[in-house]
Amino acid sequence: MTTRDSHNLRPFFTNTLINTLQGGTLINLIATIGQGRKRLLEDIKKSQKRHVKILTADIVKYKNNYKGLIQTLWQQADNKGKSPTELQELIIRFEKTAQHIIILLYHFDELLNNAYLDKKFDVHFFNQLNSLKHQSKISLLCVTTQSYDQSMIFIKGKRPCYSGLNLEKKRLPKLTHDEIKLELKCRDLSLSSYELSQITWAVFSHAEPYHLLDFFSYQIKNKEDENVEISQRIKIWINQYREENHPVTTSHITALNQILNIREMGKGIKKPQTFVMLFLKSLTFFGCLFTQKL
Repeated sequence: MTTRDSHNLRPFFTNTLINTLQGGTLINLIATIGQGRKRLLEDIKKSQKRHVKILTADIVKYKNNYKGLIQTLWQQADNKGKSPTELQELIIRFEKTAQHIIILLYHFDELLNNAYLDKKFDVHFFNQLNSLKHQSKISLLCVTTQSYDQSMIFIKGKRPCYSGLNLEKKRLPKLTHDEIKLELKCRDLSLSSYELSQITWAVFSHAEPYHLLDFFSYQIKNKEDENVEISQRIKIWINQYREENHPVTTSHITALNQILNIREMGKGIKKPQTFVMLFLKSLTFFGCLFTQKL
């Protein structure tokens, strides 16, 4: 086990969350990209205790493969025999085991506001998930970027509707200065005290701190720009991170032009401030508005 693997990124929050899950709670963990959502699931997974089995699935891989999702959860539980083909059957079998089962579903919002799914992800599926609150041996954690109850589910041939899920909502807390500093120390990056301090503050102040921390770690280990003073290196790396992860493409420029052309279409928008607002909204929509502080 490496030094990085020996500790949790958010120790207090992770331990509290694990204890809550072991109590049989159904949770919606809400966090935007870049905050360390996947790392949290990895920390929960590695904390697995005796008589507790933690199962994980990335819904991105299974949104068009309902049977595959059921199969991977069954296989992770180390159960023998033929895999169930329905969630309800899976739940019944899990209830018969001596273990407490904790199911972690990453990118759960892939099943929400999405009309292009395996048809088995229907109202019945969400009702079955809801039924877990009556199962003493099974807990559930669904990771989404926004609260699940703000989204709809799409069933072929029917109007979009709310899922009916009843999950306890928890927001992933912002990484603290001390948590970032400890994580950097555990990665054996051979930083001086001054360099550690500068990088810690840059990561802490960023909109996507954990992703940036990963990026910085990669740059340092590969000795990128090692002869450049640390504050300048940080500026260079942040710009590189932005270019690699939030590029402004031709499609963004086209969208901006379409918005600005509204004025030419009749009613028009006369206030310059309105154009600025629309521009910013268009960038946000396409995922390329990127803010950071130093």
